[in-house]
Amino acid sequence: MKYSICKGVLWQETDGEVVIVAPKQDPAYLNESGSIIWKLIDKGYNETKIVTELSKEYSEDETIIKRDVNDIIKDLLKNGYIKEDN
Repeated sequence: MKYSICKGVLWQETDGEVVIVAPKQDPAYLNESGSIIWKLIDKGYNETKIVTELSKEYSEDETIIKRDVNDIIKDLLKNGYIKEDN
């Protein structure tokens, strides 16, 4: 699945972490891995490519990385920061 950042959602990277600002919401702060996922979504990567990139970055089991990526994406979708693309 491929995702994109919703219109009106702004973000900035500060000290390796992404801060997300969306209309009518408090700012959201992503940790290091969440920030990497966010930036890859912004580059147009699909979920499979995101998992592949994180697997190169971290020496963790790919199953765990896939689960974590899925959890972060679900949270970003739920909060209206990203949307699914067809």
